[in-house]
Amino acid sequence: MKYDFTNKTVILTGASSGIGKEMAKRLVNRFNCTVYGVARREELLCAIREELGERFIPTPFDVSIKDEWISLKNRLETEGKGIDVLINCAGILPRFASVENSTSQEFEMAMSVNFLSQVYATEAMLPIIKKSTQGAIISFSSSSALCPFAGVSAYCASKSASKMYFECMARENKDIYIATIMNGFVKTDIMKNQSPTEREAKIFNKVCADLDKTVNKIMRKIRRRKKRIIVGFDAHLMNFLYKFFPNLGPKIISKFLKKTNFEIFKDI
Repeated sequence: MKYDFTNKTVILTGASSGIGKEMAKRLVNRFNCTVYGVARREELLCAIREELGERFIPTPFDVSIKDEWISLKNRLETEGKGIDVLINCAGILPRFASVENSTSQEFEMAMSVNFLSQVYATEAMLPIIKKSTQGAIISFSSSSALCPFAGVSAYCASKSASKMYFECMARENKDIYIATIMNGFVKTDIMKNQSPTEREAKIFNKVCADLDKTVNKIMRKIRRRKKRIIVGFDAHLMNFLYKFFPNLGPKIISKFLKKTNFEIFKDI
């Protein structure tokens, strides 16, 4: 049986831009969902509200703060609002750097936004979602959780934690549809923390997957109730390399990044 988003009430993090914003548009316009759009920048959420109408509810707060999730839970219960779906889409990509050239603060930030925020959201919303007849938790990990390579230890660690957390949870909850998404690079502003040169930005833009097509693929796989969703050529390649060549695969990727001579890879 397909997962039907029609008329569902959804909490969607990372809703102000990129994949989150595009998912919000489809949920509201195609499936008549009510979407609580969560992100830090209230002005961007309000602009989306103007575009999508009253079914998009701006919910501005920092997803990495546990108390914010508790406050949202209390608010929903006080108002008697039910939630059918939680979509954990918010995430950050720290600068590319070796472990030696990274700081503990960068690891803490990556874990807080990419992993712990999803734990806080799940812990707060699971009791409410369990009351739905079609409850679902859908979380974004990354292709970086499929294959380790040089320069992304903080990102890989946080996304791998997310992947394993929800894959374990999927085996514990039979009444709730739980999916983990591992997508490759997509044309969004995810590279903003890297400060790429104009040349590097142009090259990345050419090799990154199209945003609209990527979101359409993700939505189709969710509707088919796939639990492990890999999207993008680079994601499938990383999955293949590490699965069949666990030693050689990461070496190939790391050497390729080095040979690009990109400024953003200088510290790996």
